[in-house]
Amino acid sequence: MAKQALGKGLGALISKSKVVSTPVQIAADETDRVILANVAEIQKSPFQPRRRFDEQQIEELAASIRESGLVQPLVVRKVDGKFELIAGERRLRAVQSLGHTTVKVVVHEATDQEVAELTLIENLQRADLTPLEEAEQYRLLQTRFGMKQETIAQHVGKSRAVVANMVRLLELAPAVRNMLENSEITVGHAKVLLQLKDEEQQTMAANRIVKLGMTVRQTEQLVKDLLNPPAEKPLPTLLPELPDAYARICRQLSDDFGTKVNISLKGKSNGVIEIPYAGRDELVRILQIFGVHEQF
Repeated sequence: MAKQALGKGLGALISKSKVVSTPVQIAADETDRVILANVAEIQKSPFQPRRRFDEQQIEELAASIRESGLVQPLVVRKVDGKFELIAGERRLRAVQSLGHTTVKVVVHEATDQEVAELTLIENLQRADLTPLEEAEQYRLLQTRFGMKQETIAQHVGKSRAVVANMVRLLELAPAVRNMLENSEITVGHAKVLLQLKDEEQQTMAANRIVKLGMTVRQTEQLVKDLLNPPAEKPLPTLLPELPDAYARICRQLSDDFGTKVNISLKGKSNGVIEIPYAGRDELVRILQIFGVHEQF
C-alpha cells in the first residue's frame, strides 16, 4: 500500500469532508525533516489513548528492529524545545528495550487537535484500543477541542450512533468499567447495563453476569426484570415470619438466580422453595443455572 505524505496526508486525514477508510501510514515529504534524535529526549504524547501495550508484541518488534533496523521512523513534533511523540510509541518502546541511544525521527509541525485525531485513528485502524480507551479519546475531542460527534464520526469512518454509544460507556459504574476493561464483560453487556442508573444495582448485575456467564440476551432480560420487577405475592397473614437462617437463604438464592426466591414452611421439617420467572428466556436462564439445557 502506498504511503501517504505526512504533511498532506495529515491535513487530509483531519479534513471535515474526509472519511478515513484505509490504514494510516505516515512518511515524510519535502516539508518535514528526518533526523537522528536522542531516545532519552523524546517525550510520550499526552494524547496517546492507549494505556496498555502488549509486551510480547513489543518484544517481537524489537527482534525485527534488531535484525533489519527501524524501517519506519518515529513521527515527532517540537514542543517547548523538546521532541514530543506523535506516532510510533511501540517502535519507541522497542528501541528503548534494545538500549539504542538514537533513533530516526520525522519532525513535523502539528497542532494538539491534529495529534489527538491522528493518534486515535492510527490506534482504531490497528484495533489496539480497548472500548474505554476509544471512548475517552472521543470525549477528549469533544471537550477539549469542541468537536461534534458527527464530525468525529466522519473523521474515524464510523457512524454518529457508534461514537455516541461508545462515549456513554464512560457513564458506567467504576467497578463495571473495570470489568469491561478486563474483558470480563463485553461492550454488548455494558450497553444493556447502562439502562440501570443506580451504580450499586448496575455493579450487582454485572457481577451476576460474570458469575453466571450470561449472554447479552440474558442480560437484557435480567435488566428488564430489575427495572420492572414482577409483583410479589403477598404472604398469607397467618404464616409466621421466616427464621433468620431461612431468610438469609432466600436472599442468597435470590441473588444467585436473579429473581425473588421464597421459602414457605409447611410444618417443622417440610416446605416449598418457589423460584418465579417472567417469560421463556427467564425460565431458560434459571434452568441453565441448574445445568438443564432443555429446548422448548
